[in-house]
Formats: sequence, C-alpha cells, structure tokens
Amino acid sequence: MEHWEEWQKEYQFGTIVIWPTDEVRKFVNKQRETYDPISQSFCETHITVTQPLIKTLFNDEWDHVQRVIKEFNAFEINYGPLSSFLPYPCIWYEIDPAEKVLDIRQALHKTGFFNLTLKHTEGFIPHMTITEGQSGPPVDESLLEQLQDESVSGSFQCQELALINPDEGFRFRVIRTLPLG
Repeated sequence: MEHWEEWQKEYQFGTIVIWPTDEVRKFVNKQRETYDPISQSFCETHITVTQPLIKTLFNDEWDHVQRVIKEFNAFEINYGPLSSFLPYPCIWYEIDPAEKVLDIRQALHKTGFFNLTLKHTEGFIPHMTITEGQSGPPVDESLLEQLQDESVSGSFQCQELALINPDEGFRFRVIRTLPLG
C-alpha cells in the first residue's frame, strides 16, 4: 500500500459490488483488456454498489451488513445499451433496474460503514464500465460508436453481492459473497 496513489488508498478496505456471471465477465473483460488494460488490471468487470468501506469490519458489523442485504430479493439485471459520461472519458453498459441497485446502495450506505465524502457519491448511476480512459485508445464519440457496434445487451440473475478488496498490487479479488434474501 506504500506505493499506492492517494485515490487507491481510499479502497484499502474494499467495496461492495455485483459480480456478473462468468459469461458476462468474460465478454466485457475482453473489451476492457482491449480498450482500457490498466483499469482491467485493477479489477474485472463489475457493477459498483457502494462507496469504499472506511475500515475493516468486525463480525457483528458484517452481520449487520448481511441483514441489510437480506432485505432485498434476488433480481434480474439487464445490461446495455452503451452510454458514456463524455467528455469525461468513460464508456459503460447501462444497468436496469438501476433503481434496485440504488435502493441497495442507499440501505448499505445508511450503516455508516462507507466513505460518503468521495466524488460521485451523490447522483451515482449504476453501470458496468468498459473504459475509464486510463489506457488504450482515446475515449471519444468515435470510440463510443465503434463499441456500440461491437457490444451486446443481455441479462443475468443477481443472487448475491461481493466484497472485493485490493491486494498489494492493487488487484481486486472477491473476499466475501453476500447473498440476497
């Protein structure tokens, strides 16, 4: 962690995400490897649910988090079409139902275990990123059009959330799965 950049240190305790099925991750990971290999080297395809944790949670705190998550039933996630935050260099798959992801996010954030002082806390849009512009070709309208031609829409069943934590090389791994109700 000594060699991490400041923004990376904010993620040292992990964050909670939706980890898509292997089939979806394989397809989108390939896009990420092509269009933003640096971002892909940090973390496979995911849908962010929460801001980063502010500390390592104790067992009773994890029990509290799990009780919150159990309030929500498994649901189908539809991904696609593509969208962007241009001119901010980010191209991503839309997620539906975004409201369901936002409801889970809001309930978890109310626990007090997450860093709500970071950028993009308010107005967060659930998404599955292809490129954040950290590497690869320039992220512009031309790339968005190219990716729209190469991309597909689909769906998968979301039955659990995942806690992901970075290792010393800032590569995120699933540490714990958190089943929905």
